Amino acid sequence: MNKPKLSKSGVPTIPMNEPMRWEDWLKGRRARRETGNRVVQEIIRRSRSSSDRRLRKLFNGERGLPFTKTEDL
Repeated sequence: MNKPKLSKSGVPTIPMNEPMRWEDWLKGRRARRETGNRVVQEIIRRSRSSSDRRLRKLFNGERGLPFTKTEDL
């Protein structure tokens, strides 16, 4: 697999006809999350909804999967 090209910001671009490496996806994910955090709070999960009973049953009493901090990506 070829090394991906980098954009001007240093984030790997997504290849059109070949799979992306996991490490490159993580770098891009981190950059997207940091960009998003500039315009909205980091955690935007609703505190409650009409689907709570179903969600809590699926996720062991929580409303969804645990949130991964940007620095842990």
